[in-house]
Amino acid sequence: MKIDLHVHTNPLSPDSLMSAEQAIETAREIGLDGICLTEHDRAWPLSEIHSLREKHNFPVFRGVEVMLRGGIEMLVFGLNIDFTTLLQLSDLRSMVTAAKGFIVYAHPFRGLPELTISDADAALKITLGKIDMTSIDAVEGRNGRHRDMYNQPALEMAARYSLKTTGGSDAHAVDEIGTCVTVFESNISTEAELLNELKAGRFSSAHFRIKERWTWSKAQEP
Repeated sequence: MKIDLHVHTNPLSPDSLMSAEQAIETAREIGLDGICLTEHDRAWPLSEIHSLREKHNFPVFRGVEVMLRGGIEMLVFGLNIDFTTLLQLSDLRSMVTAAKGFIVYAHPFRGLPELTISDADAALKITLGKIDMTSIDAVEGRNGRHRDMYNQPALEMAARYSLKTTGGSDAHAVDEIGTCVTVFESNISTEAELLNELKAGRFSSAHFRIKERWTWSKAQEP
């Protein structure tokens, strides 16, 4: 089952150029099996997720992309609340554990210069200096807004720490949907099933489609 596990929609993510309706219809058109709405520090109400599922007859899930102190971001599943203050990773870990949720380190090498990224050991040292790797459950190994030179060290970091990798487009526009996906071994239809499969590690990251056009401005480039 192919799910784009990292998608932003407007208005909950103001920097997104698409609605949830557009994201869902695009996911269906390109052959995905599901989509997960992960807004910036905001959580979709479960009732609205159910309404979207029923209206489009398509699997729709939810998570939150949480900005932490130091500018790092985590994809959180199973803790669907609005985040109004910048937390330390240790605080988020405690909250997610209490909620029996799951944490994915989103695009871990974002923001590093290309010359630094080209030195794998240096890039890894910088990134590992930002977080305690025991506080996360998985790594976003394939992010659709990154070129391979940024995704490859994420895959290598996950392998070093024996962590599974997820894939997501990080889409903010319809042409970005499905560039990277998470492939689950089982069919998933509920939020509880999504969490169960994440915790069981029955998933992997993959590229799915090539972006049709680039929508980034210079300010958005990693």
